[in-house]
Amino acid sequence: MKNPLKIVFFASLLPLFTACSDNSFNEIDGALLKNPNFSTSVLTPTFTVSQTTAEAVQTNGLGGYLLGQYTQAPFGTLSATIVAQVGLSSVNPVFGEQSQANENKNNKQENETVTEAYLYIPFFNPLSSLQKPTYTQNAEYTLDSIYGNKAAQFKIDVKELNYYLSDIGTNLNAKEYYSNDSAINAHIGASVASATGATYTLTNKAVVRYQFDDPKTTEDESKKVQDVLAPGLRIPLSTSFFQSKIISQEGAAVLSNLNDFKQHFKGLVISASDFSNDLMMLLNTLAAKIEINYSYTSNDKTLKKRFELPISGITMNLFSQNGSATTDSSRIYLSGALGHGATLKIADADINTIKNQKLMITDASILLYVDQSVTYQKEPERLYIYNANTGAPLADYGYDPTANAQTAAYSHLVHLVPLHKVNGKGVYYRLRITNHLLNIVNGNTTNVPLGIAVISNVKNTTVKNYLTGSEKGKTTESAVVTPLSTVIKEVKIEVNYSKVRN
Repeated sequence: MKNPLKIVFFASLLPLFTACSDNSFNEIDGALLKNPNFSTSVLTPTFTVSQTTAEAVQTNGLGGYLLGQYTQAPFGTLSATIVAQVGLSSVNPVFGEQSQANENKNNKQENETVTEAYLYIPFFNPLSSLQKPTYTQNAEYTLDSIYGNKAAQFKIDVKELNYYLSDIGTNLNAKEYYSNDSAINAHIGASVASATGATYTLTNKAVVRYQFDDPKTTEDESKKVQDVLAPGLRIPLSTSFFQSKIISQEGAAVLSNLNDFKQHFKGLVISASDFSNDLMMLLNTLAAKIEINYSYTSNDKTLKKRFELPISGITMNLFSQNGSATTDSSRIYLSGALGHGATLKIADADINTIKNQKLMITDASILLYVDQSVTYQKEPERLYIYNANTGAPLADYGYDPTANAQTAAYSHLVHLVPLHKVNGKGVYYRLRITNHLLNIVNGNTTNVPLGIAVISNVKNTTVKNYLTGSEKGKTTESAVVTPLSTVIKEVKIEVNYSKVRN
C-alpha cells in the first residue's frame, strides 16, 4: 500500500508548482537561498580505536548453536561443538502398557527393548519462527544460517557428557558458560553414536517418520506417515546405551523428577569432523530431541512404541581456533564467534568543540573500510555498534525509521547501513550515530566507549559477555552465533554540520 503521508505531501505541493511561473519560482529561490546566514561543513573528530580479542565468549542461552568448521584467513579455522542437557518429556514414564510396578506385581514382564535411537536437530528455515510449523513430505525448504559449502561431506560423533551443568554459579547468580570451558572438555565420555564412521551431507528435505505396524490388524501401518519434521540432522544412536540409561530405568527414582534425571543423564556432546569442505551450521536446538523406538510384549504379541527426550536445559557451544595470524597492529580484526571486536571513543575535546561552537549536527557516521587484499569466503553484511560498557544499543537504533521491518535484512538500514560493495566486493561499512552524538552534546548521555562487532541479525540485541584475562566485556548474542569475519584497514568519523554565521 502506498504511503498516505507521501500522497498528501505531493498533492499539497502540486498547486504551488502549477500556480508559479518559472520567474516567480526563481524569485522564491533567490529569496531563500542567496546569501544564507549559515554555513555547512564536515568535522572529522579525533578518536581512539582499539582491538578487542576475547579469550572466550559466553555461549549458553543462545537462540541457536553452531556445529562444524569454518576457515577465514587470517583468522584461521574455527571449530564448533555443541554441549546440551537432556530433559524428560514426562516424569515417571511408563514404557509399554504397564508400569514396572504392575509388571512386577503381576509377574509378567513386557520386556521393553530398544530397537532404534536417534538424535534429531533441525536446521533453521523460514518456518522455524512459527509456533506450530507444518512441513510437507518430499518438499524442499530453504536452509537458513548455513555457512560454507552446503555439499560438503562430514562425520558426526555424539558422546556422553560426564559433567553436571548447574544453573546456579558459586555467586548464586545464573551461571555463565564460556566457549573454552576446560571442566567440560575434561569430562567428555564415550561415544553413544551407533555409527561413528558414517558420512553425512546436508539435505533440505523434510524428515518423514512412519507409524509402527500393529500386528493386531491386517493392515500394514508402517507405510503410513506418523509426522513430518523440519529438515535436519538425524543421527543414529547406540541402542544399548539408551536401553540401560532410559528404558531399563522404568520405575526408578532417576526418572521420577527432572533434577535427579539430569544428575543421572548429564547430557550430550555433539561434534563434527573430517569435512571435505568447510561447513558451519547454525542449528535450532530448541526443537531438537532424542527419539527412542522400542518393542515390548503384550498378550503374546510384539508391539512397538516411540519415546522422546527433549534437548532442554542448558545448551552451549565449545569453540576452538587454529591457524590465526591476526597480528598486524595497523588492522582491526572483527570476527563473530571468535570474539574479535573493536572499541572506539570520540575525543572529549572534539565533543566540547561541537558544544562551544554550537554546531548543528545533521549527520554523524563512522566509516570502516574493508581490507580488500583479504579474500573472504563470505563477507558479513552488517556490523553492530553499542555501548561497550553495558552492551545496550545506541539511541539511533530505536530512532531508525526501518526498525520495525519484519526481517533483519530490511531492518535498521539507516543506523547500521549494509556493506557497501563495488563489483560484488565490500568497500566500507557505515554506522550512523547522529542521535547518539546529539545526546552527548545535549548532555543526555555520556561519551562512553563504543563497541563494534560483526552481527548476524540486527534485530537481536541480547547482551552476552566475553572474557579477556580476568576482565569481562560486552558483546551481543548475534555476534556469537556467526562465524563470519572481516578485516578493517581504516576507520573514519564524519560529522556533517551547519553553523550560524556571525
